[in-house]
Parts: sequence; structure tokens; C-alpha cells
Amino acid sequence: MPGALLGLLCGRRAKWVVLAVWLGVAVVAGSSAGRLESVQKDDIAAYLPGSADSARAVERILGMQGESLAPATVVYERRGGVTGADEAAIARDLEELARIDGVVAELPAPTGGRSFDRRDLDRELEPYRDAKGRLPEGLRAVEEKLRIPEVKKTIDLLAAERSRDGEAVQVAVVVRDRGGRETAQVVERVRRVVDAGRPAGLAAHITGLAGFQADALAVFSTVDTDLLLAAMGVAVVVLLVTYRSVVLWLLPLGTVLVGLVVAMGVNRALAAAEVITVSSVAVSLLMVLVIGAGTDYALLIVARYREELRRHADRHEAMAVALRRAGPAVVASAATVVAGLLCLTAAELNSTKGLGPVSAVGVTGAMLAMMTLLPAVMVICGRWVFWPAIPHHDPHHDPHPGPHDGGPAAGGAFWGRLGRGIARNPRRVWSATLAVLAVCSAGLTAYREGGLGNADVFLGRPDSVVGQEAAARHFPAGGADPVQVVTGERYVRDVILDTAQRPEVTAITLGAAGNGDVLLNVTVRPSGDRDAERREVLALRDRLRAVAAPDVNVGGNAALVADLERGAERDRKVIIPLVLLVVFAVLALLLRSLVAPLLLLATVVVSFLATLGISALAFTHLFGFAGVDQGFVLLVFVFLVALGVDYNIFLMHRVREEAHRHGTARGAILGLEATGGVITSAGVVLAGTFAVLVVLPLSQTVQLAFAVAVGVLLDTMVVRSVLVTALTLDIGDAVWWPGRLSRGPLRPPRGPARRSGARPPAVPGGPAARTPLIRPQVVLRTRRPVRPRVILRSAPAVVGKSEKREGGFSGM
Repeated sequence: MPGALLGLLCGRRAKWVVLAVWLGVAVVAGSSAGRLESVQKDDIAAYLPGSADSARAVERILGMQGESLAPATVVYERRGGVTGADEAAIARDLEELARIDGVVAELPAPTGGRSFDRRDLDRELEPYRDAKGRLPEGLRAVEEKLRIPEVKKTIDLLAAERSRDGEAVQVAVVVRDRGGRETAQVVERVRRVVDAGRPAGLAAHITGLAGFQADALAVFSTVDTDLLLAAMGVAVVVLLVTYRSVVLWLLPLGTVLVGLVVAMGVNRALAAAEVITVSSVAVSLLMVLVIGAGTDYALLIVARYREELRRHADRHEAMAVALRRAGPAVVASAATVVAGLLCLTAAELNSTKGLGPVSAVGVTGAMLAMMTLLPAVMVICGRWVFWPAIPHHDPHHDPHPGPHDGGPAAGGAFWGRLGRGIARNPRRVWSATLAVLAVCSAGLTAYREGGLGNADVFLGRPDSVVGQEAAARHFPAGGADPVQVVTGERYVRDVILDTAQRPEVTAITLGAAGNGDVLLNVTVRPSGDRDAERREVLALRDRLRAVAAPDVNVGGNAALVADLERGAERDRKVIIPLVLLVVFAVLALLLRSLVAPLLLLATVVVSFLATLGISALAFTHLFGFAGVDQGFVLLVFVFLVALGVDYNIFLMHRVREEAHRHGTARGAILGLEATGGVITSAGVVLAGTFAVLVVLPLSQTVQLAFAVAVGVLLDTMVVRSVLVTALTLDIGDAVWWPGRLSRGPLRPPRGPARRSGARPPAVPGGPAARTPLIRPQVVLRTRRPVRPRVILRSAPAVVGKSEKREGGFSGM
């Protein structure tokens, strides 16, 4: 039905209407697509759901401050010691930094304006001292660890701290966090002030949360164009090699760009309405996915269109038939990808939840463009776009393309030979293939669980990483990244007392106050093990909940990362089964079977495990990554399952079409022969477009690019072409159970063999026990250009032995 309906859109008049409508939509969407970066959110707190404890802490801190604030630490360093001239320059920088729009120079005192200093603390502790002036053990810890700023109404945030070795000075610059781009602009102003007039030999670096965020955004802002051009370059190369035409590649590529512009415009509107959350990573994946998936759909449609051009003199009729035959597979493929991506909306992490709709909009735009705009443009241009291999009308054209046809089917002979080779012993083939994939899956033993730290996110060493390393050399670790404990005034004493008694806590500093809440910055002793530090933070959170629940929340970078990992684990448990269920439903509707969808899903899951094994080995021994991103496993699963099932849909839809006439065994070989070249080209395009993500010098994008590219190639070259074909041949007609096709071809051959119940001839090289009935094809050719009249009578025909051997016929 989708193909039949869409075939009407490529009519003689309708094609111009389709072209005009798409041009109008592209113009409207293009004006909005260019402003997509204005609605991007890349701060880590925005990724968390509101129910996360660290997100709740951020919300309460915003309530005290009245706005979102992010720290950026400026680290000055001079080997041999900071000089007096250096200190004078730093003092001038402090004055200039206080004047920058976006820098917060002071905050209300944590006591809410009431005078409270160290002497007040001593008066509070005095009643608890014994005759010798000693405090109980718990209060001694408070006296040693609690730091109270000696201010009355405000705290001066711009204060320089000199290291004990005298070689470094660090200044904490608090900036207003109004969004990724605006925060990065404030950090750039700070950088210009720090660099202006700095004495020779004095190094200065900007690190901290805002510094890392600014460097990450700089990566995306400088390489988005390079990423788009690289993905387009891969598509152009594959299209040129596939079609060997100097013109044809322009039409699919231009259509893909129109679909991308429309998708970006729609996503910008949804993000502006706060329906979805758009991140820089989501935008990069959107470009790659639209170009890769759109080119895949174009390859399938154009290949079928070329095939039909040889059978039909009218190109409008040829395109209508091509859409009627290939359209359902393209629509089902896109529906599978979209359904899988929309399952991400059930995620708890906002970063994962927003990625699903953004990518789903992109795939939908690519599919609609390829199913409507591309056919209209192809029909408008005519056959000449295939030059120099122009397909001409041939009434005697072989319905199964071979090497003589050119184009994507030119490799049909190879895939046909492969299918016949598999048919000789399919069970041995799929057993050996599964064994190889199991060996690849064994690489999961090298998998490193856990997220990436701030410095591990970058493949290179940007200024924020260099600054963090400098701060670690000269200042105690943990002070620049404290644990943020927010509690009400009612429980602040109990929280301070309990926190001070924790052996891993080295200092407690009063932060901001307001709305009845107080912020405590808690410094935790570094252990050198990131996972151990997170466990300590989570233990502190559990302890404080027992003291002041529900009026206490624990935040800070370590708590945020811990909540991200917990959310990612929950999302994997919920979304992976949901994706499998949704994809199974789509496949069952398309193939009208229950066995075939289970078979295809099982092969894709096996391919996913093998991909993870290969990726784990590469990440550990080739790239040397410290770990993987929290959402890595889930995103790779969704992309590989949705996109991997794509190619199985292309193959099995054609196999089912051929099985109606020739049976499953013959149909499996013919389906592989007809679609092998097209699907392989599509897999190379998608793997290549994902591989270009490596131009982003970020660990998470390189990990995702490598895994998806390897998985797509593995699925295309091995799983789809060998494993699925071998399993289909081994199972036979039962693969379509409980559909009608499971009982044999719908149009069985007639004649004595059928009436007598004799066993049909076997497929050459295939298993005779499972070979269905084959309907012979008779092609009548005449010497004169007249249309032969064929009269079918019920009388039996008598065929001589010599005529059987020569292929002739006698009798009526």
C-alpha cells in the first residue's frame, strides 16, 4: 500500500507539485535550521532527570543564587616560583574579571547577612568542653574541618589562592550559566583578560566545569561543517562506485540535504517549545544518520527503478512499479529505526531521552524525501541521468538481474554464487558463522565498566585539561571540585556534625544561603581511584539521608556522574527489551510471520555482542581509553538493532517476494542475488558516514563511531549475507510460519509432476528435502516483429526425448 500510494506522486503532473511543495518546505525549514545551535543544552545537570538527587541539589542551589552559576578556575603557573610582577598582574586581572558581564564577583553570606565568624563558632562549642578544654570526638572533628568565611553580608568570590610551593596561583571565577554558547562566550572573555599583559614565562590556563564545557563546545562549533562534508564525501564516493554515473549521484545527495534541512528545522522548533532536549552530540549524530540512512533508501529505490526501466517503456510507470515493490521495504525499514529510536523517550537520562526524538525526526525526514522528492526528480530528469550506463527498455529483459545489467546488480553473479554455495550445506555454514561471532564476543572480557572523567572526554589536551593537570601538581586534590551538600537551616548542625565525623572528609566550607537552605562545600580526600571516590560520595549521601531526610541533597561533579551511571543502568534494563519488542512487532507485520522476526532479531543480537567484543578489545589495546561513556552500550544497541534490521528487511522482503513464485529455498538465493550489491553498498555508506565521527576529538563520539561502523559492516558482510541466508535455507518454508507461505509457494507449478505428487526438482547444490516446487519459466521469442498468440488447452502435450534435450516443444 505505501508503494502504491506513493507511486501516484510521480505522475506526469503530480511530480511537479511534489517538487514545488518540497522546495517550499525546505525554504521555510532552512530559516529555522540555521538557529538550531541556539537551543542546544550541553551542561551535565540538564542531562539528569529532576528526580535525581544531584539534580535536586542543583535546583536548590539555583534557588539560593537566583540563577545558574558554573565555576571556571584560572590557574597561573611559573616554574621556580611566582614573582612580585606576576602577583601584580594577577591583581590587575582580578579587577578586570570583576567587570566582565557574566562573571559573578560576590554572593550573599551563608549566614544570610548575620555576622558569624570563628569566634562565634568557639562560643557555640564552649559549653561542650570539659574541664581541660577538650571537646568530644565528634565536635573536635567539626572544629578541625569546618571553615567559616569571615564576612558579614557578602562573600568575595574573586580571591587568589597561592600554592604552598609558591609556583602557582589559582583564582575561582564564577560565571552565569545561561546555556552552552553563552557560557562559552563568557569564558572566552575571561581568557582574553588573562592573556592580555601577562608577564613572559607565566603560564595561565582556564579549567573547571565551565572551562571543560567551553572546550567541548569549541570542538563541535569548529568541526560541524567538516563532519557534514566528510559524511557527504563518503556518500558521493559510494554512489559513484555503485552507479558509475557522473550525474546520478547528485540527485540522491541533493535530496538527502533537503531532508536534513527539514529535520533540523523541525527539531529546532520542538526544542524551542521545550518538547525535546537537543545537545551538540545529538546534532552531530543527526547529520550522520540522515545522510547514511537517506543514502541507503536512495540506493534501494534507484536500484529497483533501474530494474523496472528495462521492463517498461514509460519511466513514470517504471517508477510507480519500483515504489510499489521497494516502497514497503523502505517504509518498514524507516519505521523500524524510528520506533527503536522513539523507545529512547522512555529513558530516565534527559540526554538519552532527547537523542531519540531528534534522530527519529531525521530518519523520518530522510524517508519522506526519498519516497516522494527523489522519485519526482528522477522522473523529471529521465533516463539520461544514468549516463553512461543508461537502462533501455527491453521486453525480454531477464527479471533476475545479472552481470550484464550494470549498476548495483552488477555484482549479482557473485551473490548468486555465494547463495548457491551456502545452499550446499546451510547448517554447516551457519554453525561456523556463529562460532566466529562467538569468538568475537569473547572480547567482552576486556570491557571496562564506568564513565569517563572530564580529562578523559578529550582525545587531545585542550587548555582545560592542561589547567587541571597544573592545579593537581600544586594544590590539594578535591578542593576545586567539592561535594555540594544542600540542607535546610533546621538540619544544618546535624549535617555538619555527621559529615565532619566521616574519615574521608577533610574540610567543610559554608557556601551560599537563601530560601531557608544552606550550601556546604565538602572536600573529600582523594583516593586516586575515581570509582572509589564515587562510592565514598554515595556512602556520604546515604548517611546524610539517615540524618536529615528528606531535607538534604548531595550534588557536585562526582555525585552527578554517579547519578548518570545509575540512570544509564536503569535505561538499559528498560529500553533494550522495549526496543526488541517494538522491532519484533514491525517485522511481524511486514513479513506476516513469527519465526522470521525472531530469527532476524536473534542474528542482530549476536552481531551486537560480537561488535561489543571487538570494540572492547580495540578500546583497551588500540585506543587506550580509560573507560566508556555511560550511554555507550544503549546507544550502540539501539543503532545496531534498528539499522541492522534495516538490511535484513531489505533482504527478507525480496526473499518473501521471490518465495511466492519459487519457494523459500530458491527465493533465498534469488533474493540475495538481487539485493546483495545494493545492501552492501548501503552498509558501506552507513558505516562510512558513522566513521567520519572520528573527526570529533571526543572519546564518546569516537567510541560510538567505531562500534557502529564495525557493527554495520559485520552485519552487512557476514550476518545478513551468510548467517541469515544459511538459516533461511536450513529452516525452509517454516521460516514464514504461521503465514500461508509456510505451506509452500502461493503459485505452485502445474503439470504431471504436480498432479502425480512427484517431488519437484532440487535447487542446484541445495538440500533436496526442503526444495519447494519450481514453476518453469517459458520465454517465447519470434523471428518476425509480431505478437505471438498462446492458446492453452487441456489436452496433454507430448514432448520427444530429443526435443526435451534441445529445449523445443511439440504437440498442441
